[in-house]
This record gives sequence, structure tokens and C-alpha cells, in this order.
Amino acid sequence: MPFAAGPRAVVICVRHAEITGGGANPALSSAGQLRAALLAHMVQDEDVKAVYVTELTRSVQTGTPTAEAAGLSVTPYAATDTAGLRTAISGHRSGLVLVVAHSNTVGDIIAALGAPNIGDLQEDQFDRMFVLTRPAFGGPTLVRLRYGASTP
Repeated sequence: MPFAAGPRAVVICVRHAEITGGGANPALSSAGQLRAALLAHMVQDEDVKAVYVTELTRSVQTGTPTAEAAGLSVTPYAATDTAGLRTAISGHRSGLVLVVAHSNTVGDIIAALGAPNIGDLQEDQFDRMFVLTRPAFGGPTLVRLRYGASTP
């Protein structure tokens, strides 16, 4: 089922921001923290309805500034449960929904919402932002943007 929210609903899907070192569950680096703060600033005037993050620290830390600015808590989702995330997003008929994903899941999420699959992001790409809107007629519109410091 494609993205079925109302005409004013918007979904922004980003990859988590830059991380420190490696390991199984790294935190955001100082550059990543700046990017997460910028994201919150960019959407501060919108009616943010939900911020979906995976269970990993880097995803939570990327989404938390936006959620807190909107007076919300982050909503966790399993990184591999694209169908469940799609169902949760489809419940939002207006406002803005932010999804913080990973390099290998952003494309699948976008495709699950009815837009063309953009494939996996490169491991060093953190500045990509994908905005899906649902017009009154037809399928979703996908806008590709970049935010913050440039990455390849």
C-alpha cells in the first residue's frame, strides 16, 4: 500500500547523521550532532506529527532534536520492518513525519511509500534528504534535497 496520507501530509526520510568511529552502535560525532540540530531547525515551523527512528543510537540521536522541538518523543521502529513503518506512517493524514533510517534502508522505505526506489546510499553520504508529498490526485511526489555540510 503506497503512502496514503492526505494532501497536506509530508514525509521526510533521512539517513542518520555522521557517527564517531565504528563498532556495532556508535554515537553521533560532533558533525553529526550539528546536522541533527540543523534538521530540527529546518522543520521547526512545520506541524511535526511523529519522528520515527530505529533502535540504534545514531538514529535516535539524529531524530531526538526534531522530536523535542516539536514536544514529542521519538517513536522506534525495527530497521528491517519497512511494512510496519509504512503502516504507521499511513496513519498520519496531515502534518510532517520524519523518518531517520540507514544507508541501506532509505531506498526501501521510499519505495514502500510509493515513490521510485533510489537504492542504497553510499557509506559516506549523510546530507541527503528525501521529501515525499501526497498530492490530491495521483501518486506521491519525491523531492531530493541536501542539507548541512556536503558529503560525496
